[in-house]
Amino acid sequence: MVAVPEFLTSDRFVLELVDGHPTVTLRDAHVSSSEGWSFLNRLTVLVIDGPGEEGFLLARHVDTGGDPAPAGWDSAIERTGVVAVHASGTQLAARVLG
Repeated sequence: MVAVPEFLTSDRFVLELVDGHPTVTLRDAHVSSSEGWSFLNRLTVLVIDGPGEEGFLLARHVDTGGDPAPAGWDSAIERTGVVAVHASGTQLAARVLG
């Protein structure tokens, strides 16, 4: 059986740049470990993939037609190669995949 990431609606996540570093805050999303996470950044979707069957799928373009990512998001991801993710009190670093 293939694991399917949990889809989070736009009201359950925030994308921001904190001191120039891409940061994702997930609301009402729980993770069991802070190790072994990766991040895929695409124009229409973001994937936060964790260990085992954990993971999250975020729509890059939301119902309002806008992009929730702030200006400079894509270049910050390319520059840093890592995204900070905050989920229910846990902070993790997700390695950016090509």
